[in-house]
Amino acid sequence: MLDRDFAIVCDRGCDLPPLYIERTQATLVGAVAQTLGTPLSADELTQEFVDAYRGLARKGREHIVSVHSCAAFSPEVLCAREAAAAVSDVADVRVVDSGSASAATGMVLFRLACHWADGASFEDAVSMAEDLSRHVRLLVIPAATSRFGRRRAHRGRIGLIGRATSSLRVRISGERSLLLVSGGEVTQLARSADLADLTGRLAHAMSSVSACEGPLVYACVETGSRRALRALQKPLDTNEFEATNLGTLRATPPVEEVIGAGAVGVALAASRDYWRDTAEKNQDPSDASRAQGPLRTS
Repeated sequence: MLDRDFAIVCDRGCDLPPLYIERTQATLVGAVAQTLGTPLSADELTQEFVDAYRGLARKGREHIVSVHSCAAFSPEVLCAREAAAAVSDVADVRVVDSGSASAATGMVLFRLACHWADGASFEDAVSMAEDLSRHVRLLVIPAATSRFGRRRAHRGRIGLIGRATSSLRVRISGERSLLLVSGGEVTQLARSADLADLTGRLAHAMSSVSACEGPLVYACVETGSRRALRALQKPLDTNEFEATNLGTLRATPPVEEVIGAGAVGVALAASRDYWRDTAEKNQDPSDASRAQGPLRTS
């Protein structure tokens, strides 16, 4: 690792492929809560973070930025915070909650790594990562069988029979949700058994964001279904809004465990927020033309 002012820690839930994890120079917490094997307990996961932070501290890395998805999506951020408090005697660990999940967390992580590579100070880098976390969003269409998708359908106290009936209806009809993960919350935007209808609504939601915030940058997330990916990409080929595609990422097993096989989604942010650098961190630039291609450093 290069001699910089701080070290970076993340988990596999950011959905960045190994090549980009290497480019971020981040320490990857190897065993996360959602795995293909036996899930770790919260205490075990917290200890994983403690070990990672103390290991970096022993190497002289006493300033650490740890980036994770919001607690509404996965438990890593809560465990990271507990671990940060446990190692306060040897390291200053700032846990950045992306407020979102999947590739949206990856966007925060990658831009943090860009600031690190540019020589930003620890405080400035944390400030910019936290600022971006307030602007990234994940629009996701989980699989019909995903618990993550089904749980948003329940509004209020509808009782055990009502929940069972709703779950059965979803399984029979194949009805799915379009969910927004932003600001640490999960909001259901639409439900439909027609995937094309939901992906069209997703593109319309992006258009609405662009109308308010200007040109966008986005990354697609897929889970191995070519049909679902085609249904996602078709409405994104539009002149309704200006956007730069950072690429398509295959969801990692921990994320697929949450959203289900066949799920698709888009992580997005305003271009002006995503490409903001150290010199611009206290400004609101009007020129949003800084987008330079897929996950490229500044």
